[in-house]
Amino acid sequence: MFTWGCIILFLVWLFYALSAYYVVQKPFTVPQLFSLADTAATWWRFPFSLAAAGRSLLDVAFALWIGWVALGIGLYGLKWLDLKLDSALAILLYGLGLGFGCLGLLVLFLGLLGWLQTAVIYAFMSLLTAVTLLPVIRFLPRIRPSRPSRLAWLYLSLAVGMALFIALLPPISWDGLFYHLKGPKLYLEAGRIVGGIDIPHLNFPSLFEMLFMLAMALRGDVTAKLLHFAFHGLLAGLVYLVARDVVRVPRPGTAVLVLYSIPMMLHLGAHAYNDLALAFYQVAALVALSQWQQREDRRWLVLCGIWCGLAMGLKYTSFVTPLVITILLIWHFRQELPQMVRPLLTIAIPTALVAAPWYIKNWFFTGNPFYPFLFNGRFWDAYRSAAYAGTGTGIGFDPIALLRLPHDLILGLQDASGDGQPGPLFLIFLPLIIVYAFSRLGRRAERPFFQLLVFVLVSYLFWSYGVIFSGGLRQTRLLLPAFVALCPLVAWILADLARFDHSQFSLHRFITLVIGIALAMNLLAQFLGWLPGAPWAYVLGEDSRDDVLQRYLGPHYSAMQGINSSLPEDAVVVFLYEPRSYYCERDCRPDSILDELSHLEYLYQDAAGIAATWQEAKVSHILLFDAGYDFVVNADMAWITPRDLTLLDRLRQDYLRPVAAWEDDYTLYELLP
Repeated sequence: MFTWGCIILFLVWLFYALSAYYVVQKPFTVPQLFSLADTAATWWRFPFSLAAAGRSLLDVAFALWIGWVALGIGLYGLKWLDLKLDSALAILLYGLGLGFGCLGLLVLFLGLLGWLQTAVIYAFMSLLTAVTLLPVIRFLPRIRPSRPSRLAWLYLSLAVGMALFIALLPPISWDGLFYHLKGPKLYLEAGRIVGGIDIPHLNFPSLFEMLFMLAMALRGDVTAKLLHFAFHGLLAGLVYLVARDVVRVPRPGTAVLVLYSIPMMLHLGAHAYNDLALAFYQVAALVALSQWQQREDRRWLVLCGIWCGLAMGLKYTSFVTPLVITILLIWHFRQELPQMVRPLLTIAIPTALVAAPWYIKNWFFTGNPFYPFLFNGRFWDAYRSAAYAGTGTGIGFDPIALLRLPHDLILGLQDASGDGQPGPLFLIFLPLIIVYAFSRLGRRAERPFFQLLVFVLVSYLFWSYGVIFSGGLRQTRLLLPAFVALCPLVAWILADLARFDHSQFSLHRFITLVIGIALAMNLLAQFLGWLPGAPWAYVLGEDSRDDVLQRYLGPHYSAMQGINSSLPEDAVVVFLYEPRSYYCERDCRPDSILDELSHLEYLYQDAAGIAATWQEAKVSHILLFDAGYDFVVNADMAWITPRDLTLLDRLRQDYLRPVAAWEDDYTLYELLP
């Protein structure tokens, strides 16, 4: 009776979780259904352009070329490590992961040497192609793709296919236009990696930005996006590998379906971000540690350190991985702690060597290896630190809010970035994960099951700590590596629930059906979000690049085009409350953390002092994102709002002359002498 009571309670929770998620994250609305009918009525006039299809195929071909070279480099790396890998899938995944990491570091050194010229980069890639040609040709016949069920194949084809169409569009994502692509664009224009640019995010670890830069030099920004999209396959393969070989799930393909139930993975992978690569390297490091524990081969510790170093070359938040690995090593050697020193050093040394170039570069360019954190540096002071952190805007130490946080996190409530939906399955399985972690039900699980849970828990605790103090850190996508690590665990728990099946009711089959419903709802939501942008009209049809950017970016792109067409080439434009400047072809200086105006007020007190500073810096124009300024003021974001709300009016009255406007969103002003 107790078992049946628990099952009934879980089913009640299941229905609540599924309904609550889709109440908050509605898969469709009535207006969307009407727009679907309107759009379908025009499909018969679908325009096909051979030139457009050829352009898209070239974008894919150049991405495949870079992937080929990366795989070849990675195969050499695996040969040097001499790991005993008996799985072609493992060789492919580890080879590509190593290769992309090495390629990013090589491009960094080319950039620091000032060799970012097209001829040099083509010669560099041609040489690497020649060197890697034979190893890749010999390896490729070993790959034997697995065959999922027809329904799984249909779902994955549709979901990944729609994401691919978005990946083949010109860049439209916020962070891509802000810094992921802006930095590579500036470096290519300069012919080298340079400092002195007041975009603090350019001094974050930038491994994937180097890959973006390589792709942009060879072909363009669409090819750059496709490199991140490629990590869809790497993550899916890694999750399958973990489920099959590490956690030992009877049907490892289930873990892949759980992975693709995460809407944010499909969304982020189609844009110029680095989140999928970060998740790959962090989870791969945990897998390498597990392999060392099973095989007692220290070469796996070296690989673990390399993965940690590559992760630390992507985001500062990746420090969680070496921290978790240290915790797991302490537990492993808890009865003989002195024996931990050698394995720990075997991981720490390659981690430090692989990660060091980014932190040395930061120290050289800004005076702070962890710029802009911990210490001040170029363009940075205490005011900007406070503005960036938004200290005091978090949930605080509210016990109720902290208890609700996992629930609200998965539902996507108050997500600061709006692009971090994890899907309903994690909310459904949350009670089961907790029960399996702390009860005898989990005793049948392999040790890696609990090690992945430790990684998830530590990642969540650090994320929660940030959310306590800053609302800006309440971004679910920062936990994507943790959700990826949970996918094999959810699949294992689902398989284990089969032992509670009854002749009249199969809990396992019922939950499998619920997963199918969730996948179908996610696919519908993805389709209804994908449809209005008509991405096929650019990828295969007659839409131009300008058509796409105007449709997706609206007034922002109009403002950038207006600046490019109306201002002289020596114009210097300061942006206020607008961090995106990728499509500006003049010397445009974005408002990276939306603090430009309030920081100038802090430094120079009044409109006269601010205008004098701009004049001294030879600024010619100011672009105000009116909608952004109104949002900041109305939302009472005091940490980036000028103390004197008349400051902007006085600047307009005495020092600025309007010269252009785009709807009610942007106004361009000329700075008066």
